[in-house]
Parts: sequence; structure tokens; C-alpha cells
Amino acid sequence: MDVELTLPDEPVALAPGVPTRVPVQLRNPYAQPLDLRIYLARGRAAGWATVEPPQLSLRPGETAEVAVVLTTPAEQPPSSSLVPFTVHAEEASTGEPAGFATALLKVALPVPVTGSLVARREKHTYDLWLANDTRRAAPLRITAELDPPSGQVRVEPDAVLLEPGARATVAVRAKPGRPVTGQPRPFAVLIKVSDVYDTERPPYLTEVATGKSKPLVRAVVLGTVAIVVLVAATALIALHTGGHGLFTGRLFKGRDQAAAAPQQQPVEQVTVTRPYALIDVFPHSGGQAAAQAELTRLTAGGMPVRLVDSFATDVLSDQNGGFWVLLQDGFRNQQEAATYCERWRTLAPKCQVTS
Repeated sequence: MDVELTLPDEPVALAPGVPTRVPVQLRNPYAQPLDLRIYLARGRAAGWATVEPPQLSLRPGETAEVAVVLTTPAEQPPSSSLVPFTVHAEEASTGEPAGFATALLKVALPVPVTGSLVARREKHTYDLWLANDTRRAAPLRITAELDPPSGQVRVEPDAVLLEPGARATVAVRAKPGRPVTGQPRPFAVLIKVSDVYDTERPPYLTEVATGKSKPLVRAVVLGTVAIVVLVAATALIALHTGGHGLFTGRLFKGRDQAAAAPQQQPVEQVTVTRPYALIDVFPHSGGQAAAQAELTRLTAGGMPVRLVDSFATDVLSDQNGGFWVLLQDGFRNQQEAATYCERWRTLAPKCQVTS
């Protein structure tokens, strides 16, 4: 009679003094129920192991799982050698063998750090949370790189001595390179946490963050510039051909038409600092006049306020065609920004703090 036992295919890595649970699946392929006892064959691993639970019952065709808990002595030296261990199943009532499976283990130093990457509200900025749940200190080096390798990425701090049971937060700030025009370009930030002294050891932890960088020049601006260049070139051809070339009309029909020509220069980038007070938002398409009128009203009332094109900064969202944003920044903290909103609440009732 052979009960089907399944152990992990990869060698099990044990850390000195740290309990490690190894799952063992058992399946009863027969038409009658079985009561089984599970144990490890004699050997080094058997002295480190307990089985939870050591007995179980399987109905016909049923699959169940037990755990072999391996705990090496705390003084057990690490070794790269692989040690086999065999898990046996026998019938509880008769002691007859019912099946077995063999796997490998090795004793290695534990990975001294766990962590997770969390995005901040500030664009392309992240917090890397690290924890050391082992019994030894971990000298860590944190590195980050951009893919594609265009732009800058900064890690603060870039080295940490994480004591047993300690936690730490590392700030990662990326400034990816931006395409001149076209569509937003995807990028990735690759962050690695490694041993400071053992440079040959693989990284303890690898985290990846992804995002998109906006083009420096919007497509509508580039298209406007191309149209203007084409019109100017056509006009020059007409002049050189005595007015009988491809373009025979006037370049502009009137002052209103000239005033309505779209902006031909790339959007000049501005700085917006957090936290800031968000006062009002207008759609980029057709909303500039209303935003200017609101700006005039607020400043006439003595309220300090800025009008910012969302395409001019990475801090503001420019989804759905972008926005004209009335805001005020330069505050030292959120409380200072909140005080500003309360002071001007009557004049700007929608004022709110954005961190």
C-alpha cells in the first residue's frame, strides 16, 4: 500500500535556532479510509523535527497536509552541504509502512531583513519599510537605479545598521528623465537591500516601483508649432512666387484670430511645494478665463494665491486634459497651511490642505 506523500522540490533552508515549517501533503488513493502515523526516519534531521499533527485519518481519495517543524540548535554552524531527510507514513493500527518521501535541507544564516515598499502622495517618492526579526544585527546597504537609466534616484539613508527587533524607514526619491514630446514614458525604480560587508551574497530584498514620466512638451503645443512653421513656410513660398504660389490668402484675417492662436512655447516648469492649500480647480480646456477671474477676485480681497498650470509641475495631476489650479504653498507644515485656509475661509470656502 502506497500513500502519496509530497515534499518541496527545492532544498529547505534552515536558520540556526529558528523553527521552520515544511509542508507535507498526503493523499489516500484507495477506496478505504486510512488512519496514519507520520514520522521522520532516523538521522540528523530526525533529532530536529516534530510532526504537527503526528496522526491523521484520510477518507478515500482525500488529501490532507501536515507540517514537519525543523528547529536546529542555535549553535549549529551554517553549511552549504545538503542533508536528506525522509518522511514516513505507517498505518496506525498495524505499524505497516504506508508510504514515504525524501527531501533535502541545508543550514544557512537567516535573511536578517524583511520589508515592503509604499508609495507616498508626492509623485515618484516612496518609503521602504525594513524590519529585523532575527537575533543578530544586520548592516545593510540600500541602492536604487532607474530603468531606463535616465534621470536621478536618491536613497536616504543609503546604509542602516538594523539591530535585532528594530525597524527603519528609508526614503526613495526618483526623478526620471522626461521625453521631449510624445506619450508619457514608463519607468521602473529597482531597489536592493544588501549586506554591507558581504558583497558576494545576493541581495536580501529587492523591491520594484513603476510609474510614467510626462513629456516636456505637450502634443498640442508641438502640433501648434508645426502648423505655425508650415503656414510661415507657405507664406514665404508665396512671397517668392509673386503671390501665385501655394498660399494666396492673407496670413491672418484679423486681430481676434491672432489672439486666439494657441500657446506656441513649451510650458515653463514651476515649483509647487508640499503641503499646499488647494483653493479651486478649473479644466484646462476653456477654463483659463474663469481661473483668471477667480484669481483677480481673491487677490483683490487681499488673499495671497497662485494660478498654476498642472502641466507645469509634476506635483499636480494633469489627467483628463489637465487643469488650471488656484493654490498657495510655501508652508512649513500642515498646521500652517490649515491656518491659512481658516483665515481665508469666507473668501475661499473650498480651501483645503493637500499634503
